[in-house]
Amino acid sequence: MFGKENNGKVFVLASSSESAYFTLASIYTTDPDGVARLYTSWASAIAATVAGRGDKILVSKGFPTAPTLAQLATMDTNGVVSAQLGGQVGSHWTTSRASSSLPATTATPYFTVTGKVKILNIIGEVTTVFQAQANAVKLIANPTVGADVDLCATVEGNAAAVGSLFTITGTLANAMIKTVSGAVPSQASPVIVTAGTIDFSTAATSTGATKWTVIYEPIDQGAMVIAA
Repeated sequence: MFGKENNGKVFVLASSSESAYFTLASIYTTDPDGVARLYTSWASAIAATVAGRGDKILVSKGFPTAPTLAQLATMDTNGVVSAQLGGQVGSHWTTSRASSSLPATTATPYFTVTGKVKILNIIGEVTTVFQAQANAVKLIANPTVGADVDLCATVEGNAAAVGSLFTITGTLANAMIKTVSGAVPSQASPVIVTAGTIDFSTAATSTGATKWTVIYEPIDQGAMVIAA
């Protein structure tokens, strides 16, 4: 983890509604020169940095948004590095997305990826039974630069019951795995994903809902995955 003793300053980005916020506030207090260390928006955290000083922004695991492309460009120009709080290249991190209704015959971003990451496991769980009709579903890597890549072939989601689990094998040509409930094989092969989004795609408009979890390893310093 980055320490406060480095040449630049370390700033922390956290949501005021997350449980760790007050603990972080007690650690990352305002400096004697009046500069705050804890912020609740990318804009305010970036504004606190100084170009060329080697500043860093640590992002709490519970923070809900990613920086915009313009904000990423500003950080790159100013030499500001971002990373998940406590995370470094080689560490494993978990990001979860709350339950939401199925996309309606479309691909919807479920996670935002900043930098390159290695996806070790991605698991979906049915929280509201899928409507009883044909509905092929899959996951797609939608990069900021370049063409979409299917992370798996489709699997039939027709009438998937509450508790059913979805995952991928890591071999892009293989169909998504769906189990009735209780257990699902761990992803056999990691998948490297570049900056962009991970989308959940449906072939029909059906009622139903899922929640998702990604376990990943940053490849680039500052790379992260957050719920879209």
